[in-house]
Amino acid sequence: MVVISVKRFTEIQNFIRNYHGLFVNCNMELEVKFPEYSSDTLGSITAKEVVQRVKSNHSKISAKAASLVKEYQAIARQTLAHDVLQKMAIELQIPSIVLCRILLAKIYSDMAKSELNEMLRMPDLIPDSLLAVNVSYCLYSETMDGPITDLVRRFIGEEYEVRLKKMARDAGMVFYDEGDLRRTGYDKTPDLKMAVPFMYRGQVINWIESKASFGDMDSHKRYVKDQLSSYGNRFGPGIVIYWFGYLESIADCPENGNYVIVTDGFPAKDEMEFLTFNLPAFVEDDDNSSEDNRNRTK
Repeated sequence: MVVISVKRFTEIQNFIRNYHGLFVNCNMELEVKFPEYSSDTLGSITAKEVVQRVKSNHSKISAKAASLVKEYQAIARQTLAHDVLQKMAIELQIPSIVLCRILLAKIYSDMAKSELNEMLRMPDLIPDSLLAVNVSYCLYSETMDGPITDLVRRFIGEEYEVRLKKMARDAGMVFYDEGDLRRTGYDKTPDLKMAVPFMYRGQVINWIESKASFGDMDSHKRYVKDQLSSYGNRFGPGIVIYWFGYLESIADCPENGNYVIVTDGFPAKDEMEFLTFNLPAFVEDDDNSSEDNRNRTK
């Protein structure tokens, strides 16, 4: 069970916030300092911290894009190095792809956003060969942002959705998935909607949502507001699974209301109770009863 106390979570946050270096190295050092938690859990916490940092600092960094371009060009001309942008990103404590995106938008300001995105995906398209090498180096070494990272996260999310469906089938649950619900006209849909509700620790469960991430307070409140509350209002109480664990305080936060139950894994067999249906027995008529029936019809 991966439920992290507020005190321990704060220690992890402070380590990340005070770290200067590549985020992949930060994750490795976190695993040494906090060995009781998995790399998936610590990596997810790091990713959420970095997203929050980028949101807080993006406008400030964008505002000085011109000076950052000059700084890059001066160092690149002098050194001809392939990791200039990466080192600048480390100093700014942001993902290197974020810096690449800002500088490309400034250098090629006459290009459409779609063209700039193509340059990030395929740096060979960048006219400046040294800049192309720098962006390419960032693309293949960055673990917090960028096209490759987005693809990996999407695959992980889909993997855990498949895992959830298999567990549900093995447990004997009857459910509709997102595809089933969308075909019937629903716009916001949980990963699983129970066709037959079940009991979990005494609570009726109507849906299950899978999150291949760590559940911190900010992201959980956002999920409740944008997704989970609508599931609760429409279908009744349900479960959200944070596969990489969660902050202990989100299980009882007021935003959950009576509709959202937080777990860090699929319910155990002894925690669930399924409805049973007692169908009336069908008794075949014997010869005597058949004779009686014929007599009654005369």
